[in-house]
Amino acid sequence: MVEDKRKKELAFLGIGILVLLLCVIRMAVVDAGDEEELNPLKIEARYTVSNKKATVKVTVKGAQEGIQKLVYKSGSIKSVEDSDWEGAETIIDDTFSVEKNGDYSILAEDKKGNRKSYTLSVVLEMKGVWIYFDEMNKKATSYKKWKSYINKTFDTCKKNEMNTVIFQVRPFADAMYPSDYFPWSKYATGKAGKAPGFDPFEYAVQAAHKRGLAIQAWINPYRIAYSTKISALPKDSIARKWSKSSSSSKRRNVLKMGGGLYFNPASSAVQKLVADGVREIVEAYDVDGIHMDDYFYPSLGKAGYKKFDYREYKAYTKRCKRQGKKRLSLVSWRRNNVNKMVKKVYATVKGVDENCVFGISPAGNISNLYSKTSYYSPVKTWMKSKKYIDYICPQIYWSFTQRVAPYKKILKQWTSIKRSSTVDLYIGLAGYRAGISAKEARAVSDVGWAKSNTILKRQVLAARKTKKVQGYCIFSYGTFTKKSAQKEVKNLVGVLKNH
Repeated sequence: MVEDKRKKELAFLGIGILVLLLCVIRMAVVDAGDEEELNPLKIEARYTVSNKKATVKVTVKGAQEGIQKLVYKSGSIKSVEDSDWEGAETIIDDTFSVEKNGDYSILAEDKKGNRKSYTLSVVLEMKGVWIYFDEMNKKATSYKKWKSYINKTFDTCKKNEMNTVIFQVRPFADAMYPSDYFPWSKYATGKAGKAPGFDPFEYAVQAAHKRGLAIQAWINPYRIAYSTKISALPKDSIARKWSKSSSSSKRRNVLKMGGGLYFNPASSAVQKLVADGVREIVEAYDVDGIHMDDYFYPSLGKAGYKKFDYREYKAYTKRCKRQGKKRLSLVSWRRNNVNKMVKKVYATVKGVDENCVFGISPAGNISNLYSKTSYYSPVKTWMKSKKYIDYICPQIYWSFTQRVAPYKKILKQWTSIKRSSTVDLYIGLAGYRAGISAKEARAVSDVGWAKSNTILKRQVLAARKTKKVQGYCIFSYGTFTKKSAQKEVKNLVGVLKNH
């Protein structure tokens, strides 16, 4: 009996000693500076490159009673002691700009005296990747699935030296976010108009910034569907409502061409819709940019040249005659319709956030852009002005040996165009062609892609050599995961990393 009591006492003593040891260990960890326990501050920072400088946006989380100090200094500083931060510059409105490559350290201090430092490596070269609708198809059927997809995708982007993601949020007059203007995209859940129960884009923005990635919202201004079946559109679609309106002018806001549906570029209501949709994004999300690709007017061809929005053109010419004004040609009038929309979007973006950039990625062949029957994208007007875009990113998707449009020839054409000092030139590169077979290369009339795994690398080096190119964008994210493209990707990443 006494022996049992003795054993129990020893057992309790052992437990007491164990608890004491755990407390000592915990105190030691705290003394060593376990910031997760003691310091609630967290800093996130990312940057956009524009006009030969990087604009850094800083987010501080977990501050107690607000921030009393937020500064930055060139170089890598891990300490939070005052002496190491002498000469640091104050960060105003959570934003600062730098004009040189290198490390920049940020120090935040809240009103409780908690301090945190963070070092961001800045490269004055945009390294972007397009993530388009097919790559996110049905990934938002649950929050868990979406988070896993976004986390894996953005981790892969960082691993491959990207600093910017161009994320498609509105491919077909729809939205990958809750919108007052557009229905839910079918690429969220698989069904158009169906809400996933959470905000996919909100998480994408948060996840990008957590990794130091800039994120731009990619929209298509005019394209509605690759079908002319109005009844297939969600009931709350503005395109469907306009198409079924009793007002003939509203019905003219939606046009059919080439088996698809498009918003009418000549309509002031359409131009306002596009701008309002952009405003909604920039106001609701901490986006770093708004992006459009090469889809403006559809290809009309000779047969459609005097169709599509020709009725609006005839009404315009009658007004000009009545008012005694000189009318524009049909081609110039169509280009002007696109100009009005682009200019309105630029003004809208800057009106909400002057640090948010707006850029366009047109087709790479300039002569096609100035065709009389398609695109109607006057890129030269945009590039020489301060009122349309912050950057242009032509899609130069050909190899060095393509017969009609070899890479260096097209690159020279773009670098020769007069540009405003406020407009950057990026080059869109065809990552999707990396690792294709000889048969696939012949099918696109560009056999060079099947003969080399250093094309993307050499294209970057050739663009840098001009000293007129400020960045690159890879189409698309799938390049980084395609097995046959890995040699090409490795070579590309090598030159991106060492710059």
